[in-house]
Amino acid sequence: MSMYTKTINDRQVFSDCKVLHLENDHSSMGLVTGQWVSNPSEELILAEGWEIYVPPTPPEPEYEPQTEPGFDEIIQAVKNMLAQDTEALSDEAALSVAALFPTFVSKIGQAVSVGERLWYDGKLYKVIQAHTIQDDWKPDTLPAIYTEISIVEIPEWVQPIGDTGLYMIGDKVTHNGHTWECTSNYNSYEPGVWGWNQID
Repeated sequence: MSMYTKTINDRQVFSDCKVLHLENDHSSMGLVTGQWVSNPSEELILAEGWEIYVPPTPPEPEYEPQTEPGFDEIIQAVKNMLAQDTEALSDEAALSVAALFPTFVSKIGQAVSVGERLWYDGKLYKVIQAHTIQDDWKPDTLPAIYTEISIVEIPEWVQPIGDTGLYMIGDKVTHNGHTWECTSNYNSYEPGVWGWNQID
């Protein structure tokens, strides 16, 4: 729908001209002065002194050279600066700065070594088996090559008495300065003797 403009009494007026009040004689069209016309032709609208309104083109913004780094550049620079120190962090300390570690997605197609840590889906994972990262080998679905880093405290091993306190497959304990995972149900053996796998 076109918009029209006309100067009336030194003021610019706007109208869609769907209904037009004739100020001039158009007897050749069978119309007379003072008549109201609905849905007039564009020819009649222009003959009455209305013009098609063309909005002014906004001026091109002046180019201002970027004199300060953007937020994204600053964040990336901080990550690059701190990345060299993250490898020395303990797992517990690493959790507090998990966003500084490379993401799983950024490493797809690259080889990773045992001990490397990756950020995935809001969690931090450690590589426990060297491999080349593939898109469909998600850290949360492959416990054979990734372990989630958490601050859950692992209890010290306690010698079971009779049927009380027996360990089950997957139970983790600390013993003699190491962390162990139970590989046998109803296990009463000391870690390092039988039924346990050292995981650190």
